[in-house]
Amino acid sequence: MLPAPGSASPILDLAGLTLEVNHLPRGVRFYTQVLGLTLLHLDEDRKVARLRVNAHQSLTLWQPVTRQCNDPWMESLRPRGASHLHFAFQIDPDELARCEALLDEHGLPWQEIDLGTPELPDRTVYFYDPFGHGLELRGVNLRDPRQPVFPPPPQPDAPAPHALPVLGLREVALGFGDYAAMKERLPRAYGLAYAKEQDDRDFAQFTLGPQPQPDGNGTPARWLYAWDPQVGLADMLGGDHALVQFYADVDAVRALVGAAGLPHVHESGRLAARDPDGHVFEFLSPPQS
Repeated sequence: MLPAPGSASPILDLAGLTLEVNHLPRGVRFYTQVLGLTLLHLDEDRKVARLRVNAHQSLTLWQPVTRQCNDPWMESLRPRGASHLHFAFQIDPDELARCEALLDEHGLPWQEIDLGTPELPDRTVYFYDPFGHGLELRGVNLRDPRQPVFPPPPQPDAPAPHALPVLGLREVALGFGDYAAMKERLPRAYGLAYAKEQDDRDFAQFTLGPQPQPDGNGTPARWLYAWDPQVGLADMLGGDHALVQFYADVDAVRALVGAAGLPHVHESGRLAARDPDGHVFEFLSPPQS
């Protein structure tokens, strides 16, 4: 059954995601030197690198190895890192012009699109990493009252002069083969907070927080975008077979996943479930403040 109307979602915030890369050292160089992320862990045997985005969010890079899972504890779910994923970073909107100049210095083509209105502009910049993942830089209003559980920090961690001043992960966009089934399943099976969908295409927005919120215009909230296989803005694609991490009330999500009959694994403080579309979602208990 669906969560009761008006009930709080057990999903609290976006914790991280895993990308597939075909050359791990090149991926580490790109995300540390261009995005300014900090390398936390490198496993050369398993071809996995974990990077810090901020104190509460991480990005994992995985170079697939035949018959080897990127995270052994959820091996039974056959998780994959996302390929051709679209995701976004939060930045200070005053840094947008400097980000564009830095992308030029790195030789990376970019495209700016205003997603707002003449009264409330919402400029965003799109570009690609070396592996076909579509990245976005989106301005965030740090004074907006619509704060997520883990607000973006006021400034990036130890920014380097050549690195983009990213503050946090903002969104992940995923493709689903059966759009109608997805729109019903995500609230029922995981408790995701459905916010809205677009009028002109199959594109649904889920707020990664206890209550649905309006998107855009600098909100610090985080998002899961879900669409049918299509090309979005700036030719961005929703990743398939994604592995995404969320902070959540793990016990509450476990009850929903179990009732939905989805394959899952569970241990203290974390749960992972395989969605019928092939995505694997990992739910983590939030760290103590």
